[in-house]
Amino acid sequence: MTRFIEDRRGRVPFALVGVVLLVGASTFGAAISTQGPDRVDRGVDAAVERSSAEATTAVRSGVAEAAREAAAEPVTAPAETPYGQLVSNATPFRDALRLRIYLRVRERLSVTRYRRGDVTAVARLPAATTPAELRHGMDRIEVRGVENGTALRVTVRNLTVTARESGRVVASERRDRTVTVSTPVLALHDRAMAFETRLNRGPLEGPGLGRRLSARLYPIAWARGYAQHYGTAPIANVVANRHVELATNGAVLEAQRAAFGRSDPTGRRAMQRARLEFGVTEFAAGTPINGTMAERILPRPNEIGASPAPLHSRHGAGNASPNRRLNVDVGTMSGRALASLRTESIRSNRSLHDVLRAAYRVETTLRTTRRRTYAEPRPEPDAPGEGWKLVDTDESVNPTVESSIGSTPDVRPGERRFDGFARHVELDRRVTWTWRQGNDTTTTGGEWTERYRVGVTLAGRYAPSGAAPDRPTRPRFERGGPLDGPNLANVSAKASRRLIAEQGGRDTVAAAVAADGLDVSRAVVHGDRPSTLRQWTNEDLTALRGRLTNVSVSVSAGRVATYTTNPPEQLAAELRRRRVTLIDAPDEYHGVADRARHAARAALVDEAIRRLERRSTNHNETRRAFDAVLHRVGVGSTDELHDIVRLRNTPIPAREASLPGSPPGGPVGVVPDGSPAYLTVASVTHDRAAGVPPSRPYHPLSAKNRNLFTVPSGDAADATVGEGVGGPSGVRLRTAAHTLIASESVSNESTSGSRRAVRESVDDSMAVIETRARRVVRSETRLSRSEARRAVSSGVARWDGPGRRALAASNGSLAAAIAVAADARASEPSERRRERLETRLDAAFVAVRRTAAARVDETTVDETLTRVRKRAIERAASEAGGRVRSRYLNGSFGRVAAGLPVAPVPGYWYATVNVWNVSVRGAYARFTFRTRRGAPASTPGAAVRYVRDGSTVRLDVDGDGTPERLGRDERVDFETGTVVAVAVPAYRGGVGDVDGNADERAGTWPEPGCTSWAASACRDSE
Repeated sequence: MTRFIEDRRGRVPFALVGVVLLVGASTFGAAISTQGPDRVDRGVDAAVERSSAEATTAVRSGVAEAAREAAAEPVTAPAETPYGQLVSNATPFRDALRLRIYLRVRERLSVTRYRRGDVTAVARLPAATTPAELRHGMDRIEVRGVENGTALRVTVRNLTVTARESGRVVASERRDRTVTVSTPVLALHDRAMAFETRLNRGPLEGPGLGRRLSARLYPIAWARGYAQHYGTAPIANVVANRHVELATNGAVLEAQRAAFGRSDPTGRRAMQRARLEFGVTEFAAGTPINGTMAERILPRPNEIGASPAPLHSRHGAGNASPNRRLNVDVGTMSGRALASLRTESIRSNRSLHDVLRAAYRVETTLRTTRRRTYAEPRPEPDAPGEGWKLVDTDESVNPTVESSIGSTPDVRPGERRFDGFARHVELDRRVTWTWRQGNDTTTTGGEWTERYRVGVTLAGRYAPSGAAPDRPTRPRFERGGPLDGPNLANVSAKASRRLIAEQGGRDTVAAAVAADGLDVSRAVVHGDRPSTLRQWTNEDLTALRGRLTNVSVSVSAGRVATYTTNPPEQLAAELRRRRVTLIDAPDEYHGVADRARHAARAALVDEAIRRLERRSTNHNETRRAFDAVLHRVGVGSTDELHDIVRLRNTPIPAREASLPGSPPGGPVGVVPDGSPAYLTVASVTHDRAAGVPPSRPYHPLSAKNRNLFTVPSGDAADATVGEGVGGPSGVRLRTAAHTLIASESVSNESTSGSRRAVRESVDDSMAVIETRARRVVRSETRLSRSEARRAVSSGVARWDGPGRRALAASNGSLAAAIAVAADARASEPSERRRERLETRLDAAFVAVRRTAAARVDETTVDETLTRVRKRAIERAASEAGGRVRSRYLNGSFGRVAAGLPVAPVPGYWYATVNVWNVSVRGAYARFTFRTRRGAPASTPGAAVRYVRDGSTVRLDVDGDGTPERLGRDERVDFETGTVVAVAVPAYRGGVGDVDGNADERAGTWPEPGCTSWAASACRDSE
């Protein structure tokens, strides 16, 4: 067989095949190249592409123009019109921007076409005139901010490109066009809205105007409050609306810097002038704030978050700041505790008499044994016959007792043997049974004998009661110790008398033991105390009281001002912590008297703790009432009040001065420009602020501040906690006394009538106090009734007039004077007696002042107080400098200032607080946000202006030549506020507004803006 590789039949050479393919390809190419050009197709394509390119330019131009127009007239609230409904309530600015872009792009495209030969190409958006058509048109527009809002990326969907040749449509297609335009319109709007949000934030809602307003008002309020309290200036209105205005403007500038990285230059200059005027005004008014201090109190706008510098003043205000520390000590509470301990008329485990007696307490016991030595059987009941029923059994015993020398019971560990004896006892017992049958009764009986050996031991165990630390005591049952007293040496005789003699003697007790019928086996007896024990203990307690008086805790003034700390509770805890040290008990008491002395110490410390715990409870009750007052006026609670104080200086990070991003035009800087630049409660005209409409007075700011506690301090406490308590009504004696004294320096015809009524009422109250003083003097001394009366009269006579006498009775001076006068009449004057009497008198006066008998008619005092304050303010305003200070400070006007005492207990409190509820509302007539750069590269240096002036935004959307109302360009306005709490030390002048205007309003409260017509008149006509 022939192989395939060797078979050459039917084969064609490869070279021939190549030649055939080459010739065929050349022939086909020639045929193709000889056809004519397709001119129509190539012209249409070019026209469409060129028209599409020009459409992109038109879109870019339309977007840039629409963005500038939207910024110049931003829609922030849609109108209630058919075309206004194209703009949503949620995103009015962006919707209005999309509508403007649609209209401007459509307008630009309407004049854009491309012609090539007989072919014409145009790009178009559909015409739209009705709201429904315009909504479909807006749906074609997608707007998105890029580069952090400094550039605008817009997509126009379904842009129609049509090509015509000789009027005939030869091509049509829909295309989307996306352009990026360097315009920060979205960033401007978003920052404007963020800025407005900051302006409307309250102090607890986050960084914003409310918090910065707090930071600026607190230094002012505390400085003026302390100046008023210490009497360094005739301040009748601690927080005035001029302070609110200044603080608000400074806070607004800080909010601008936080939002835009810079503040309004004109506003900064206006603020600087206002700061200088503030310093001059306050210094002239006598407040310890001069221009330099004003700079320190009011941080500049670039000092966001900085805490105000401490305010130091030669006027005594010190560091007037919520950051200062207040030392609260036990103070007079220790004296009251000691007086309560020494009060003999009240027998309790807290009286000194019982405390000393309890240290000599011994528990005694009769320990007994009995052993039966002989016993006859007890006879059984024997019925007299059938049918008799036993109804009663009666036993009797006849003992025979003989002495014995047998053993007696041992005492237990810790007991002491006082006595012991043994007896032989024979008991002749008889029993009688009573029987009944029907109406008949009869008796039967029996007898038997028992003999017992009885042992009795009288034992005692030292068992002192009280709170003294448990320590061994030696000596105990023998004489000795620091006073060489009997200790418990005579206790055995008392115990023997109580348990043996009073029960019939030894034989009777032995017989009762044998018969198992001993009535009393235990008794508590007290040893005799040394005659000098009380005096010795009193001296020791007086020294301890001095140590207790100085025990203190440090509390934050801000927490005191907001009632969010409880110093009595802290003092009680501090005393409990130091209790062992204060009692200072030895490892072993040197006799019972030594233990008694330390028990008295423990009783005094515990009584002080008990009183502080009661004050703590009162404090918490007052805080709840304080919360209720705050809630009623819309402030919130004490916790929220403290949060305002705590958060007021929280650092606020400022934004960069340029908008972040890299738009084609370069970095974008935003400059806020408000008109008026300085928001005042006074009227502003067009001459001062270009944004104000001509001939339309405008009030850019309205303010209100309400002082909560304008009545004198003690009576503010009554008003706060008195609802539902049922306590005595009327004004406290201290307040009435200050009012009476103050009225002397301004007395005239307008005050004479009410002053006379106050004087008579104070006289009546002092008569009650003097009566109580005579009782105390007689009970604490050996003076006769007439001598006690003369002593009290002598002490009272040290003060001239009922006002000063009542004030002395309120501050402790009268108690000391009467104690000195009474001690001088004693046969042997004693400093210890004088101190004890002073403490008792002071406690008695406190008790009297709590009763209705020591209260003064409220209406009478209020009338006098109002006239005194008015007259004092008029005099301070009309007279000059040092003369005003001298008369003002040497008078008592400041003594009747306002405030709420913390822990309002008569004669004891550690601070006075007051609260101002501040509200502000403001509106710029016009606010402009302008950029320094960021315009398209083709127009270098051009700026975008975002303007908010309250005008109506109109736009011709249907092409009829008449603009339709889309919405409103709302003004940049705000409403916020804060609460200012000030705490000053107790007594003196308190703190508060005393000018009779507790609710101060300024501007066109509650709405800022135009005056003499409705607010809508300030805007363009709709």
